[in-house]
Amino acid sequence: MYITFLLGLIAAVAILRGSRATGALFALLTIAAIGGLLIHHMTDRLPIGL
Repeated sequence: MYITFLLGLIAAVAILRGSRATGALFALLTIAAIGGLLIHHMTDRLPIGL
């Protein structure tokens, strides 16, 4: 989950510095990472070790 924070932070800094294309690219990478993590955790088996 730290990767999503890092990508979002890079996107925000890039947008604030005036580089809209780079900010948009990192924003899309953030969305893709969140989607990938969501799919990964939805399809993962529950690790129940009781």
